Amino acid sequence: MKKSLLYCWLFVICGLLSVVYAQDYRLGPDDSLRVSVYREPELDRKVRISADGFISFPLLGKVKAEGLTTLELENSLKDELKKYLINPQVSVFITEFSTVTVTGQVKKPGAYPLKGGLTVIEAIGMAQGFTGSAAQNDVNVMRIEDGGKKTIRVRVADINKRGDKTRDVLLQRGDIVFVPERTITRIYSYQPGNTI
Repeated sequence: MKKSLLYCWLFVICGLLSVVYAQDYRLGPDDSLRVSVYREPELDRKVRISADGFISFPLLGKVKAEGLTTLELENSLKDELKKYLINPQVSVFITEFSTVTVTGQVKKPGAYPLKGGLTVIEAIGMAQGFTGSAAQNDVNVMRIEDGGKKTIRVRVADINKRGDKTRDVLLQRGDIVFVPERTITRIYSYQPGNTI
């Protein structure tokens, strides 16, 4: 009985934290949204934020969404819809967050949601950690910045060993975290009659 109550409370707390988090989250390209207008079902839409930061919405055309919270986008849509509707009530829900990709020598490579301040170490944790052959000090973050490609090297093993989290890298939308395979160097000693 006590365990059941504890699990119920944990579920409620996690739900409340998710709601609070979603309210503070700044929208960006590739986020998917569900937009509802009370008593106007023909305006209800599932939309994805485009690369230039806009959504398309009936009556309004392109609406800027990037950088806004869901509440700010609700208010923006409401203000614009007042030209066509009396006292519109708008709700915006995030249905899918934009992602970062974790690949290479991790146990579960894939795309993971970029929620808030996700770092390289946290993303590797979401991918269930390194494989046994991972080069933990040669992790690369590949990103597009100012129209060009940029690679950032992250020495994860050193960060974990020293506990210096300031050297961890904050990820951005579309980043690729690549964990290469560790190269094994074999040392041979030469003795007459042996071939290398």
